[in-house]
Amino acid sequence: MTILLTSFAPWLCHQPSNSSDDLLVSIQDNYAKKLLFLRQLPVNTHRASERVIKAIQDKNPDFVICCGMAESRYRLSLESHARSSTKQLFTPIPLPDLIKNLDYSYISDNAGQFVCEELYFQVLKHHPRALFVHVPLLTDKNFVIIQRDFQKIISN
Repeated sequence: MTILLTSFAPWLCHQPSNSSDDLLVSIQDNYAKKLLFLRQLPVNTHRASERVIKAIQDKNPDFVICCGMAESRYRLSLESHARSSTKQLFTPIPLPDLIKNLDYSYISDNAGQFVCEELYFQVLKHHPRALFVHVPLLTDKNFVIIQRDFQKIISN
């Protein structure tokens, strides 16, 4: 089973890095055979969607987990759905079952109405077994528990 993981590049001048990318870097060596990484996506809806859809078509992963940074959140946010205009697409992944074993994560019904949400919507159109995870700012206090939760997500 293969999982395609994506992350974004920083997009604001005060951000030295993007926590979604920092999280992927932290696990990259542990899962080299099982995971496909598409890191540092541009914070541009069209370009990011185009790159991820091409990777889905080329690599044919079993699952896709897109990650983005959410500076205002404190835990991992597993997004239940994505909206585009008046349409909504929901992940078929049973999120209530998934979060039972997670310590620092919750199900969110708001993917942000920004590049993250539009990317999620486009990915769900092309690969229904997809999930979007918003990653909070990583600190010395939360890094280990967030990394542990994320590793549980990719192991399920």
